[in-house]
Amino acid sequence: MMLSVALALTLLTAFGVTVLLIPPLIRLSVAQGWVAKPGPRHVHRTPTPTVGGLAIFAGFSVALLLSFGLEQFDPLLNRSPFEHVRLGLLLCGAALIAIVSLLDDLFDLPALPRLGVHILAALIAIGPYLWDQTLYPDALGAATEAQGIIITAFNFPLLNQIPLHQISPWLAIGATIFWVVGMQNMVNWSDGLDGLAGGVTLIAAAILALHTLQLDPPQYTVALLPLALAGACAGFLIFNFHPAKLFMGDVGAMTIGYILGLSAIIGGAKLATALLVIGVPLIDMAWLILSRTLRGGSAARAGRDHLHHRLLDMGLSQRQVVFFYYSLSAAFGAIALLDFFTPLLKLGALFCLGVLVIGILAYTGRTNR
Repeated sequence: MMLSVALALTLLTAFGVTVLLIPPLIRLSVAQGWVAKPGPRHVHRTPTPTVGGLAIFAGFSVALLLSFGLEQFDPLLNRSPFEHVRLGLLLCGAALIAIVSLLDDLFDLPALPRLGVHILAALIAIGPYLWDQTLYPDALGAATEAQGIIITAFNFPLLNQIPLHQISPWLAIGATIFWVVGMQNMVNWSDGLDGLAGGVTLIAAAILALHTLQLDPPQYTVALLPLALAGACAGFLIFNFHPAKLFMGDVGAMTIGYILGLSAIIGGAKLATALLVIGVPLIDMAWLILSRTLRGGSAARAGRDHLHHRLLDMGLSQRQVVFFYYSLSAAFGAIALLDFFTPLLKLGALFCLGVLVIGILAYTGRTNR
């Protein structure tokens, strides 16, 4: 019974704190001039308060800190010392991302220093593993526990498990940095329509939480992390769904991308599950990087060539585009959860998703021209 209460309380606390903080944050943004103004590559028509991600980060942090106090009520809620270290590293790295991204929202920082901060935050999450690359025994006696948040191995159909740590700890470090930095920017790039980034992150976090609870044995304490993220995103969406009363800004998109990326690693890499849920914005990002590079431009530049912009230009409404993303994320998230789908079938589903999204990108590109 206490387990259900802890799970619900974490979700509702993140939701409630976020909802309570947003109205005063809107007033503060208007008073300080922290608003996103309409422009050629923006779809909103009136100045809209931004930096709403501050409320998301606050709601998430309060809920996660509250979960530490729940450990005394049920032995199944007791975290190991390794997990305490990981969550501490996550909060430190997320705070750094939130601070620098807030400054970027207010003062438009150069891209290269921001990338350096994203890499630094990933290194903070990796933590002591940078110098202590030993895997310690877990509760079952298997050597799986690392001093930090690291992708030690991941499963891939046909190849079984790829043991990055055994091949080289530095390969595991490189893969973790690539994953965490990529997730931050993927969420940020998808933050182009009202409710899009927050809704997709909410779905991904909920799927990760359910996946964690389905494991044998269930990872109750690990599930509290994505639940806190899901609750904060749900509270934010009340004010961000079209027509949005405020935007999350980079302080929101970069921070929730960082948290989501690490949530897929903690408690055993759940990268395949995350890839299925966020497949649409991830494939869109890969397509943009490739197409912009082939055209001789900068992959990091802003533009209106994202999939969601192309669908808008074809005549779909913001809500229709957003629900298109939600539907695909939820459908492929269900595929990730159902035992009926073998790893090979899940790989096939991801391939079909890629073909679908690339086909839409190619078609919309030709039609819009």
